[in-house]
Amino acid sequence: MSEQARPRRPEPISPMLAALRAGTREQHLALERDLDLPGRIRSRTDLSSVLSAMLAGWQPLERRLAAADWTGLRLDPRLGEATDLLRADLRALGAEPNDGEAALERPDAPGFDGLARAVGGRYVLLGSALGGRVITPVVERRLDLPEGAATRFFRRSGMAPGRDWRDFRAALVARDWSPPELDQAVAAARDTFVFVGRAAAPILGGRPAASRRVA
Repeated sequence: MSEQARPRRPEPISPMLAALRAGTREQHLALERDLDLPGRIRSRTDLSSVLSAMLAGWQPLERRLAAADWTGLRLDPRLGEATDLLRADLRALGAEPNDGEAALERPDAPGFDGLARAVGGRYVLLGSALGGRVITPVVERRLDLPEGAATRFFRRSGMAPGRDWRDFRAALVARDWSPPELDQAVAAARDTFVFVGRAAAPILGGRPAASRRVA
């Protein structure tokens, strides 16, 4: 059998990644309903509101993740950081990003004390980058925006979200995780989904579905 015809071996999936996917499905779907992307973006004003809402969540989360203790996992503590892209997009739309201390230090933001909880938070933020490939062309076409104009965050301009995700997966596979660590990571990921929805709600309007109790 030639190399070209040889079937590829499936990439190994870490029990951690499997637990995160299964354990956060409801919160993930609830946040998607809250944000309604790209559906709610019908004008540049809408886009500015969405970017401001995302910045309200991303800014404190990325700051806390960068400060977390990543010892024991070969992974860049700042992997996939995209707050600067949100700021650049807002400025491109003529809006001033909220960089005040209150925006950076929100007491209701989840804490990432311990490696497992940090992994849970990073899982949510890295996963969002993959959806940007679907959102970006719709927004640019609908608003008649040049490629990459005010859509740097959704595009992850200058970054490689696919590679970041592969690095994340590989790092998770390379480590053994205890059942308590799996539980901690899932809890942190759920908290992260809920926080993003809660941070966005005052800007986008409405009560975040992700914050409602899931039976």
